[in-house]
Amino acid sequence: MKPPLSSIGLSTANLNRSKKKEIMPEPTVLNLDFLWTELLKVAIVLQRPVVQIQFLGMAVSILLGYSVRKWSWTQLRRRFPVLSRYEMERSKLSGWQFSAALIDNLLTPTLILIAIGLLKIGFEQWGWFTGYLSDGIKLAVYLWCYRLFLVSLYALFPSNSVSRYRENLIAPLFYLLALGIVLSWFLDLQKLSEVTLIELFGGLVTLGEAFVITAGLYFWIVGTPLLEKLLLKVFLGRKLQAPRAKQIISFLLRYSLMGLGIILIFGYAGVNPTAIAAITGGLSVGIGFGLKEVISNFVSGIWLLFEGTLKEGDMIAIDEKMSKVTKLGIRATTVQVIEDNSEEIIPNQTLFTQNISTYTGTNELVRYSVIVGASYECSPTRVIEILLQVAQQQPQVLRDPSPQAFAIGFGDSSIDFELKFWIDNPSIFKIVTSQLICDIWQAFADNNIEIPYPQRDLHLRSDVRLEGQSERYI
Repeated sequence: MKPPLSSIGLSTANLNRSKKKEIMPEPTVLNLDFLWTELLKVAIVLQRPVVQIQFLGMAVSILLGYSVRKWSWTQLRRRFPVLSRYEMERSKLSGWQFSAALIDNLLTPTLILIAIGLLKIGFEQWGWFTGYLSDGIKLAVYLWCYRLFLVSLYALFPSNSVSRYRENLIAPLFYLLALGIVLSWFLDLQKLSEVTLIELFGGLVTLGEAFVITAGLYFWIVGTPLLEKLLLKVFLGRKLQAPRAKQIISFLLRYSLMGLGIILIFGYAGVNPTAIAAITGGLSVGIGFGLKEVISNFVSGIWLLFEGTLKEGDMIAIDEKMSKVTKLGIRATTVQVIEDNSEEIIPNQTLFTQNISTYTGTNELVRYSVIVGASYECSPTRVIEILLQVAQQQPQVLRDPSPQAFAIGFGDSSIDFELKFWIDNPSIFKIVTSQLICDIWQAFADNNIEIPYPQRDLHLRSDVRLEGQSERYI
């Protein structure tokens, strides 16, 4: 067998460079038979009664801890219903909420720790092997610290932010650590990481390198937004107040961190740069055709971001529906439709290539109008005065620019008037328009101004030929 590449302490790239200085023996490759050997060892260990009793005792301790916690917490919630409110809290936890969260989260690991500790003491009294019980106590301590850390985060930061990072970053990291500890009880992780999966472009890809690349990329990409926020807060703080400039810096920092992290992870794993270049070159044509739309949206997002034509909070019209921009992403933009409060994901290419109406480009002032008809018997001047009075009494209608009223034409049964008014919040135009229509109707009724119905004259003619035919049949 050849010694593994990782035992030499050189990556494939370093090995190629070192060959110029000295000739080293060709690395040995472990095969998957090692896994089968290790599994046989695990089976032999698990057949020992003392080991089985230890694992059974730990399983009973865990079950007992969760059962006692569930029962006791149910009794506390029945007696003190206010304790359960911290679970629905969306802001930072208060003092009593922090205490309730401590009881809820630390009771289970505390009970598990006590149960396994007592079991270990009993094994020591009997002179039995307690190695796995000691490792179980370590895991219980890690779980206790993990729960305490989470509760502390809920006390310091808003619950929605903590929950997002707990599900995507903190919890997977803890469970991965716990899984590694459990596997180390049975397997030699160092040798397991040296198992070769494939040989790629003259380089060996081991199980350890594949794990580092997969886990490293996941945790780095998920944790980059958190690292980005920390860097912005540390180096910029409150110095940068312009939203657009802050968004541009945030975008550049985020993707720079992602690119740097990917390079470092592949370098740490010892991936051959030649292999990456070959794979990238071979897939470039397929990526160019298959991801054409994605690249187009990406470039469009960059242009929209740097031009500043759209920003978060803008009111725009998409497919004749008024919407509010809630998130301007690098691939797509999220908007909230005012009409039904739904959200739409719009590719940036659509915003970049189509005509989009914005109500908040230079300012948020928007002009709307209400058209109404009045009887010919009424004075047009008086109608205009009433329309202006109604608009000026509406609190949402701006005084500057001031509302205007016009007589716009002679209709079939009425004189048509138009009331134009300005508001500074486009999302409430339907509310303001509805209130104005109701106020206009009431003002017309108070001043005996009629809003006439359409009138039509119907003339009936008789046909002489039809009359003759009808008489003939009679």
